[in-house]
Amino acid sequence: MEISIVGGGPIGLIAARALSTAGHRVRLFDPSTNKPKMSLALAESTLRLLDCIGVELEAGQDLTEIFVNEKGLPGSMLLHASECGYPRFGRVICSQALEEAVSLHVSECVETVAVETIRARSAQANPHIRLATGEEVAADLVILADGGRSHLTHALGMMAHHRPFGRSAILGRLRVITPMKGRAYERFIGTGPLAILPVEEDVYGFVWSLSPNHAGQLQQSPSELIGALKDAMPRELGSIELIADPVVIPLVERWTDQPYRPGVVLIGNGAQTIHPVAGQGLNLALRGVTQITAELKQSDPDTAVRTAFANWRPNRDKTRLASSSLEALFDRDVLPRKILTSLGMAVADQSPWLKTKIAEAGMGIVS
Repeated sequence: MEISIVGGGPIGLIAARALSTAGHRVRLFDPSTNKPKMSLALAESTLRLLDCIGVELEAGQDLTEIFVNEKGLPGSMLLHASECGYPRFGRVICSQALEEAVSLHVSECVETVAVETIRARSAQANPHIRLATGEEVAADLVILADGGRSHLTHALGMMAHHRPFGRSAILGRLRVITPMKGRAYERFIGTGPLAILPVEEDVYGFVWSLSPNHAGQLQQSPSELIGALKDAMPRELGSIELIADPVVIPLVERWTDQPYRPGVVLIGNGAQTIHPVAGQGLNLALRGVTQITAELKQSDPDTAVRTAFANWRPNRDKTRLASSSLEALFDRDVLPRKILTSLGMAVADQSPWLKTKIAEAGMGIVS
């Protein structure tokens, strides 16, 4: 099949590699060359996909432990990959390093040109895209992977639902003095959940949910941000320093009930944007890519897309709910709630079965 992909971030690049590996002819369009650096937690399902399409990752760190706790209370839960029967839970990597690894395999199909318009399939013609150069490209399937605010999505009449959290996430990178190899942290501290991910030997990425005013204030004052992080982070990591300018994004959940039209399908943030603290957005989207790739082997594009979405949607709904629940449960510094969640973590920590199920859900092994 002839497949056109719009958007050259990690999801678009991996989709291009997966589809070309399956024998399809792929063209990928993306005019942007400088993309923001993000710390990505790749679930085991994503790593299996990358392995299947021949992408090797040398950068990043395998994730072997996840420590979950509530600041100031004794209850906690420590997940060990080995105790759950796996060598790792996933791998943490910089988005730029991931893109570079995948680009080695798809550079020949990436074209740095903008897509101006898309026409869905009609009774008379296959879907078409019009490039900024004036060229019109026909395809059997067009995949939109260009983000959640694409004018192309709106032009196709695919409107998204929005649910603002009334919160913002501040993201950045830290260097620590006493790193804990392979250990990530999910820390609940009253102001909102804080995720800390090991990207390199002594470098961690962080995502912290805060009130918009607080997040903006910390972004403007690096010294104040360092002080707040020192107070919020586990003491075992020792002293810290910022090594990248922090970024603030408003937290909004978005989803499209039917992210496809004849000959066109949305993947990634165009189809759904979920809370980033659990780190599941990329992995969720790539599970959708896996479904589409599999269905295209046995069906026409429109049937394949409909079937893939029907199979993938329950996983999307569960992942959305789980990610949103972290914010709803842990964004308030209320003692009764803190005591209950702390006790809950302590009980879960004593159940190997429950810990394995929690880990597998995050790994994308079960839905």
